[in-house]
Amino acid sequence: MVYFISCFLSLILNKIEMVLPSSLKTCLLLLFICLLNVSTISSKPLTNETVLFGGKFPALYVIGDSLVDSGNNNHLDTMAKSNFPPYGSDFEGGKPTGRFGNGKTIADYIAIYYELPLVPAYMGLSEEQKNNISTGINYASATCGIFPDTGKTVGECLSLSVQVDLFKETIDKNLKKMFKTQPELSKHLAESLFMTAIGVNDYSFFYNKTMDANDFANKLLHEFFIQIQRLHGLGARKFFINNLKPLGCYPNIIAHTVPRGSCDDDLNLAVSIYNAKLRRSLTQLKQKFSNTSFLHSDYFNFMLGLRGPSRNHASSNLLNTTSPCCPSVYDGGALTFCSANSSSCTMPDKHIFFDPFHPTQLANFMYAIGCFQERKICHVVRA
Repeated sequence: MVYFISCFLSLILNKIEMVLPSSLKTCLLLLFICLLNVSTISSKPLTNETVLFGGKFPALYVIGDSLVDSGNNNHLDTMAKSNFPPYGSDFEGGKPTGRFGNGKTIADYIAIYYELPLVPAYMGLSEEQKNNISTGINYASATCGIFPDTGKTVGECLSLSVQVDLFKETIDKNLKKMFKTQPELSKHLAESLFMTAIGVNDYSFFYNKTMDANDFANKLLHEFFIQIQRLHGLGARKFFINNLKPLGCYPNIIAHTVPRGSCDDDLNLAVSIYNAKLRRSLTQLKQKFSNTSFLHSDYFNFMLGLRGPSRNHASSNLLNTTSPCCPSVYDGGALTFCSANSSSCTMPDKHIFFDPFHPTQLANFMYAIGCFQERKICHVVRA
């Protein structure tokens, strides 16, 4: 019932927003957040709903960057950490875990939807824990990307190829102990869900407007699919692939645009070229691997939809769509995350960005509605 109320309210807010005075808009937002209750959302879909992408996955394996990092960077020598307040203020228990936001990530909501436990960070697990976990592991690492050197100027991180290496190590050292025969192991891998959310940091660290956007996208996509085919070779058959976010509309970028607050349309165009190539390539890969399934998630247009008009600096809806919650006063500095002494807003769920580079829990929850309830974001790839 909570899930239905949340979905219903998210649909009607835009309809009535324009006819309300500003004072009532704030009250309605507070009511919306109370009913949403994002930290206690029911994990069960509506009774009559067909589960998207089939469901019944025995495990969720997460490959990605800070959008879905659940704590791996806590254990690495890097400046890119989020294991301190104000991060995690709305997570279970109100404690920071290493997630780059105030609460759950989109990977968490994917696990909830498919009735799986929240996926633990690989780097935080003991060998004994690794030997006993059969419901999935998270390998995602903040600042890293598809190219092996992406993010290394900030410190250690796990690149895409290293994350796949660690998954192979999980198979060889841990899963083979749990599944005594090769057919049992192969069945587990083939029925598990493999989520990817990675690539935007490659644009953040390496792309500039003097480059050919097509060439950059082609090189990045080539490296990405090398690792997807490695995962396929290891036994993965069900993939949940997110495209890249509209980087040009994020607070760390729009703090420097003219007029200030407007999206960098050239940067968004470069990212959208990669996204279009990714979508076409998934269709081709589906044709190549007939026994493999792909779910494509259009994260780019989801975040654009929340952000609103490119040139509109002032938020035009109930949410603050341009300024991060943390730091509460953002000057466009080089760091794209909060520090331990950063001041933060009192109501993160009035923002779509928690820090200059990452969404709030509310934005992530709205993604889950768009993907799983409305089904406007996520679509099964057909050959």
